[in-house]
This record gives sequence, structure tokens and C-alpha cells, in this order.
Amino acid sequence: MGFFSNFVCLMSVFRFLCFGSGSSGNCFYFQNEKGAFLIDAGVGIRKMAKYFVMYGISHQNIKGIFLTHDHIDHVCAAYSLSTKYSIPVHATRDVWKGLDANPVIRQKIPVEYRRVIDKNAPMAFLGCQLTPFEVPHDSRDNVGYYITYGDIRLALVTDDGSVTDEIHSFLSRANHLIIESNYDEEMLRNGPYPAMLKRRIFGLNGHLSNREAAETVKRHYSHLSHVWLCHISANNNTPQNALNEVIRALAQEDVEEQSFPKITALNRTSPTGFFDL
Repeated sequence: MGFFSNFVCLMSVFRFLCFGSGSSGNCFYFQNEKGAFLIDAGVGIRKMAKYFVMYGISHQNIKGIFLTHDHIDHVCAAYSLSTKYSIPVHATRDVWKGLDANPVIRQKIPVEYRRVIDKNAPMAFLGCQLTPFEVPHDSRDNVGYYITYGDIRLALVTDDGSVTDEIHSFLSRANHLIIESNYDEEMLRNGPYPAMLKRRIFGLNGHLSNREAAETVKRHYSHLSHVWLCHISANNNTPQNALNEVIRALAQEDVEEQSFPKITALNRTSPTGFFDL
């Protein structure tokens, strides 16, 4: 009886693995006892195959791919994964329009693998409920995902130029958060990027700074168990800078260190390992 209880407990674990998060490629793998799904597929197919072997993942277990937006660092492997393994790809109508219009994406996902999702419309999938919500970015469309599974409530927000009231409303319900912490403001301001690119990143439809990510975590820390900082820039940030900004923001709020959520900076170009939620 004890073994069976432990086995059931193990099988009901909801876990995720980040294969990479940054301008070189973004992909999150989520798994429970019913199967697995990806959020974004921007890591090259050869790397993905290598990581599948490394972590004992079967492509047959992956039942769907959910896209946030149409930029190449989030979608470059979606065609190969969908056509090679017959995996349906879910995206909003505007993301599909962006993918079809993007000349950089030469291989278009066949119609038979396309699924349309609507923002703020919860979708049941593998025992989870996924709700896409609006995230401001300079793409054709962009969504974050609010995922519930039993008592687990996870929000994923990446490529986010600003944190809107709608985003805060989803974050206020979450007990786990994956949030972009893209750049250190001084590093970007004083760095080598051309002025136009700097303005784009700083803009309300660009990316989220360490300071903005930290302020967001500070607002919601009391109900968060774990925070993962993602899409950390290679040129305008460091993982330690991103972590330090969150810790500093919480300390300024006079939050006792033992009350901090666990905070992890995700790797840009390699897997960070499984996290059991």
C-alpha cells in the first residue's frame, strides 16, 4: 500500500524543464502523468533531440505545442516538431497571421497541425487548464500563459514590454511565476547597441528590465513559492544582476529573507534541469 501511494504521488507530479530562454532560443517543457506539452519551440531541432535523450524524454509524450508569439527565437523548431512527430501547434489567430507573413520562417506549419486559441479563454489540456492572456510586445501578437493543475497555479510571462493590469490580475492568482528579466538598465543604456534598438528594448512593447521584473515580484511575493527569471540578455544583463535586483527589491520592502520565494535564473542556452512543482 505504501509503495502504491508513493507511486501515485510520483505520477501526479507536475514538472517543467527549460531547454533555453533568451534570444538564442526559448522552449519550456511541462509534464504530468497524462503527457507533456511545450510552450514555445525556439530551440533548434538537433539540440532538442539531444536534450530529449539527455533527460529521458520521448517525443511521443508531447501532445501539443503552445506558442507565445511569432518571433523566430520562439518558433524555429515548431515546423520540424509538428511535422516529424505529428504534434498539434496552438496559437492565436494573429500569431498564425504573423507566422505566415514572416519571410524568415520559410517552412510554414501545415494546416492539419494548426490549432487556434483565444486570449482569456481557458482550455483544458492533459488535466491542466491553460489560459492565454495579452502580453505587450512588438510582435504580431503575444500571449503569456496561466496554467493550473490541482493546487498548482503557474503564470509564464516572457517578451514583455510592460506589466499591465491584466497581467497583474493573472499573477495575483499564481503561486509559481516564470517572468522575463531581460536587461539591466545601465548596461543597456551604456552598451554597444544602436540607439534605435535600445529604444525598442526600453519601450512599452519591448522587453522587461530587471527593475520592472523585481517590482512585479515584490508586488506578488507573498503568494509565490518559486520565481524563475527568464530571457536574460547575454549583452545587457547577467543572471546575478537579475537575481540581485529581485533580492534588493524585497529587502527594501522589509521582507524577511525566510519569507522570500525561491528565486532561480534560467539558463539562456542550455537546460536548467527539471523543477517539480
